[in-house]
Parts: sequence; structure tokens; C-alpha cells
Amino acid sequence: MKSQAELKHAALPRVADSRSAMRRKLMSPLVCAVLASFGVLGGVSALFVGIVSVVIHGIVPQEHIFNRVGTVLLIVAIPMILIGSIFLDEIDQRK
Repeated sequence: MKSQAELKHAALPRVADSRSAMRRKLMSPLVCAVLASFGVLGGVSALFVGIVSVVIHGIVPQEHIFNRVGTVLLIVAIPMILIGSIFLDEIDQRK
């Protein structure tokens, strides 16, 4: 019973308090906004360009470069969007 009471009163450290001063300087809201926009917009544009490249390869089957470029862009697009969303979450909400 006593251990349960101790668990209820145990305070977890806040995420904002655990950040180092160096990380706060490097990850300013401006840097996070630029990286987030590059990740999200770059990922979405890579999706569209990759799909267009694969469609061009489907129309002209002798051209193999479009297939490779389209495949690489489609594979790279999802991690770019995910990384962009991580930086989007890092933007400080303080005004």
C-alpha cells in the first residue's frame, strides 16, 4: 500500500527541463521551421516527381533512368516527411 502511494506522488521530469542548453540554442524555432518546411515540402514534392518519373518509364519502357530516379524519390519521400514532422513538433509554442 505504501509503495502504491509513493508511485502516485512520484513526479516525472518534464521534457522541456531535460533539454540541454546547447540543444536549445541549435534548435531555435527558426531553424526548426526551416528544417520542417524542407522535410515536409521536399517529401511531398519528391512523391509527385517520383510518381511522374515512374509513369514516364511506363510510357517509354526503354528508358531505365526514370525508373531508378522515380524509385529512389518514392523511397526517400516518406522519411523526409517524417523528419519534417519531427522538426515541426520541435518548434517552441512560446510567444
